Amino acid sequence: MNKMTQAALAALVLGACSASVFADDADKGGGSNDNDRWKGCTELGCSRDIPIKLTVPKKCTISDPKDLVLKTDASNVTSSYSVTTNTHYILNLTTANANTSNNTFVKNGSDTIDTVITTAKTSGSAGPAAPTWGNNNYAGLSVDNFTVTARTKFAVPATTAAGDYTDTYKIRVYY
Repeated sequence: MNKMTQAALAALVLGACSASVFADDADKGGGSNDNDRWKGCTELGCSRDIPIKLTVPKKCTISDPKDLVLKTDASNVTSSYSVTTNTHYILNLTTANANTSNNTFVKNGSDTIDTVITTAKTSGSAGPAAPTWGNNNYAGLSVDNFTVTARTKFAVPATTAAGDYTDTYKIRVYY
């Protein structure tokens, strides 16, 4: 009986010590709290939610349009490109020589020849069918197709200085 009493007393002391250690950890925030462990539980059962998230970054691609090679007889030449985005966007159109001015031109040194450049949206999201120079808002979330038409304003006279006259049609997309 003496051994049984000693075993019971040892179990009581060990249980009391461990309870005080766990109680001390819970008070310090180091251990788990019974309230946290049973959060979401009722007499009918328990539940927990796991949030699920997917972040899709904004993305844009512009197809590679062919060069516009103007003709001296003032006839139209065309090129086309597509803008594919997964968000609303701003299409910014400029030229290297005239920026956002309607008075576009090609140049060779200080010599210039006036040009007429127009852009038309042929299909895609909501937005201007005939975008202007500068900023144009589009709904995006699709493939937007554009056609660029360019020509010299007038037929180039035979006395115009020889050489390569250039400009650059700039396509910029901003979110």
